[in-house]
Amino acid sequence: MNTAPRPFAPLDPHSALTSSDASPADAATAPAPVGRILGVLVVRPLLILTLGLGLLAAERSLVLANALVVLVDVIALIIVGRAMRAEGRRLRDLFAPWRWVDLAWGALMLVILVVGFLVAIFLANLIVYRGSLPMPPPAPDVPLWVGLVAVLIAPLTIACAEEAVYRGYAQPRLGRRIGSLGALVVVAVVFGLQHVGFALTSGPDVAAKVLTTLLAGLVLGGLWLWMRRLVPLVLAHWGLDLLLLGLPTLLLAVG
Repeated sequence: MNTAPRPFAPLDPHSALTSSDASPADAATAPAPVGRILGVLVVRPLLILTLGLGLLAAERSLVLANALVVLVDVIALIIVGRAMRAEGRRLRDLFAPWRWVDLAWGALMLVILVVGFLVAIFLANLIVYRGSLPMPPPAPDVPLWVGLVAVLIAPLTIACAEEAVYRGYAQPRLGRRIGSLGALVVVAVVFGLQHVGFALTSGPDVAAKVLTTLLAGLVLGGLWLWMRRLVPLVLAHWGLDLLLLGLPTLLLAVG
């Protein structure tokens, strides 16, 4: 048996990453099949479109989707979890590791995200409506339970589901195949199209919603490329949806 010492090999920084320090992109060593990636990407937009069409068919306000989307979020997380298990990993691996400093990073990202979203709204409305916004529709009657779910539950489930689907799972895996920039754009486009189901009242409303969220998706994807960690982005996304979706829905319910 050869007992001579082996030559010293330089330490590979990527191989030195532990399960608690590795980002989702670092941990996914083998490229996922394109079919699996696309399957994860398209399910959520299709479910939201189905939800919106179902509400219209039942002659109910689309505002109810702000609460019922929680069901879509649960299904989306289950699908991502199944895709992760196919790689021998778990859904929670996408969100690891958690650090207390994530609260500070999340707050910073929230400021960036709010500014980016407001700019996206301005640009989208400028392009679609050419600077002249239509008159807002009459405020619908919103049940109190919808307002409570929209403010207490939906912002968190939306943030977890959307970031797991788009930035946590799809973007890094697409990036391995088409490059970081290509993956950023593709995911942002799908993220924008996902919101069609929330704005089915008119063609311009759909266009403005899709363009706004596409631009916001570019900001979210850019923030992921910056940090390569999901928890701060989830915190920022939760804060954004709490401010711009949950609280307005609650005000409609109690108004």
